[in-house]
Amino acid sequence: MNTNNHNKAHIAERVFDYIKNEHLVPRPRWEFVIKNYFFWLLGALAVAFGALACSATFFEIANVDWRLSAATHTTFFSFFLAAAPFVWIGTLALFICIGYINIRRTNHGYRYSLPIIALGAVLTSLTLGTGLYAIGFGGRIDEAIGDHPPFYRPVLVQQQSWWLAPEKGLLGGEVINVASDLASFTLRDFSGHMWEIDGSDLRNPDLTTIARGGIVRVVGLPVQTGTSASATSSSFHACFVFPWNFRGGPKNGLPPPLAVVASTSKRDATTTQSDLCKNIRPYQQLRDIEDSGF
Repeated sequence: MNTNNHNKAHIAERVFDYIKNEHLVPRPRWEFVIKNYFFWLLGALAVAFGALACSATFFEIANVDWRLSAATHTTFFSFFLAAAPFVWIGTLALFICIGYINIRRTNHGYRYSLPIIALGAVLTSLTLGTGLYAIGFGGRIDEAIGDHPPFYRPVLVQQQSWWLAPEKGLLGGEVINVASDLASFTLRDFSGHMWEIDGSDLRNPDLTTIARGGIVRVVGLPVQTGTSASATSSSFHACFVFPWNFRGGPKNGLPPPLAVVASTSKRDATTTQSDLCKNIRPYQQLRDIEDSGF
């Protein structure tokens, strides 16, 4: 018993000497409280930023039309690599990790395992991110960042570059003027260049799209007119016209449709397109997409 008391006294003496030599002083309780709240705040901010990343991820996925991948890319894998929002997924994972680290450093954070904290952070980010995307915040984030970061291009800017390839039969832009019989229309592409579009091969779904106006995507072939490169407009033979449906952003919505003339009824789903259109890639897949209702 005496030995135990002696050992306890020796330990106490050593502890006292250590405190004295290291000049240790007790800290007030408020420091621990502030530190605890600080780490909870960092964790909450990390989850909030994760929600922003989540809303931007939803926005990118919603505004990439996977059905047209065969027209814009040679393989679906190359399309997936170009379209998948890896930057935002990585950002979401980063902020979830930051949130986990800071929550673990709070008073009772050690009680929760990594799966519990990670699952809670993911569910919270997904819930908040869904709400932010629904009110158009995902598109605003994409617009605010722009194409300034060297490693990131906004989804709309990236898609516009895909549809600025007339040599590949891809053209995108705004419908400026439509002929009264819808046999042709004028399009201003994303670079500002004007195109005179031949619509003689178009069918009712295409004609309805161009009559509606707004931003469209045209699949077809450039027409050699023999004019110089400095000409103010170029010619393009359209085979398919698809609307550019913008989802989940501040620009959401299409302009009101214009009147579609009665002559469009002559070009219904059974209308045979010319061999010029049948030679484009991938004709049958695009035809099926159009017939199914884009």
